[in-house]
Amino acid sequence: MDLRPAERDKIEVEAVVRAFFEAGKNKDLTALADFHASGDSFTKFDENPPYARQNSDEAFVYEQAAFANISDYNYSIDDLRVDLLGDSAVATFYLTYGGMVVNDYSFEGSPISGRARVTMVLARTAKGWKMAHEHLSRYPDWVAPGPDKK
Repeated sequence: MDLRPAERDKIEVEAVVRAFFEAGKNKDLTALADFHASGDSFTKFDENPPYARQNSDEAFVYEQAAFANISDYNYSIDDLRVDLLGDSAVATFYLTYGGMVVNDYSFEGSPISGRARVTMVLARTAKGWKMAHEHLSRYPDWVAPGPDKK
């Protein structure tokens, strides 16, 4: 089956979004920077400190630290929508995540979980779709499921 270019673009953008979280889950930390647009063409606002706008280098450091310090990381991407605007795409979705934050010095862990609203703006480049902007904001009224719920 031959896909129309717009359908193919949407599938490619969706694959980039999912691959980013899979890289974190699989601890492929060096690959995280490859998802960002190069140079000053990337910005990020995160739901976790620091709350200031991050550039590509800063986001890469914080993303590596976040994924490196969480074990049993799990996530789901819900209601993913991709809107194409020429050589740009806007992906919006709900991210539910959880895991165990590990303190290697004390050999202790603390469970974490959350749900965020996510917007990713991607740009078509010679190297494929790259994230130009990422914005995560916590769902203010989300309650983590209890041990009997999944």
